[in-house]
Amino acid sequence: MLQLVGEWHVSVRTPATAADASAREPAAETERTASLTFDGDGQVFGTGGVNRLRGTWSVDGDELRFGPMASTLMAGPPAAMRREAELLRLLAEPLELRAADGAALSAADPLLERTEEDSPAAVVELVAPAGDGLVLTRADAPAPTA
Repeated sequence: MLQLVGEWHVSVRTPATAADASAREPAAETERTASLTFDGDGQVFGTGGVNRLRGTWSVDGDELRFGPMASTLMAGPPAAMRREAELLRLLAEPLELRAADGAALSAADPLLERTEEDSPAAVVELVAPAGDGLVLTRADAPAPTA
C-alpha cells in the first residue's frame, strides 16, 4: 500500500500547462516548484509555486480527495500563476491514485504507522476524471540513475 505522508514535489499535467512548457520561459519562472506535504492527521500544506496552500486530504481506496484549500493571494509570473490555477482546479476534483506505470494504487490509512513492507513510492500520478492530472515526486526520493 502507498504511503502519502511526507513532502512531494508537484508537476501539473494539463493542456494549459503543456502550452506553457512548449513556450520558452525565463529561468525565474521555471524555478518555481509546487510542493505538497501530507501530514498523517489529514492536513496538507505547501506551495502552488507562487502562493502558500493549506487544506485537508483523505483517501478512499484509490481515490484521493482534498477538502477546501486556503491560499494566499500573491501575484507572480504569468506562467507560474497559470500552473498554480490548474493545480488548485485539480485539487478540487476527486483524483485517482496511479503508479508511475499507470497501474491503480490504493493508499494506506494515513493514521497508521508505515511498516517496512510499505515502502514509499517515489512517484505517484493523480488523475482527474477528464484525464488531466498531477505527478507527485517524493521530495526525499533518490535521484534517478541514468
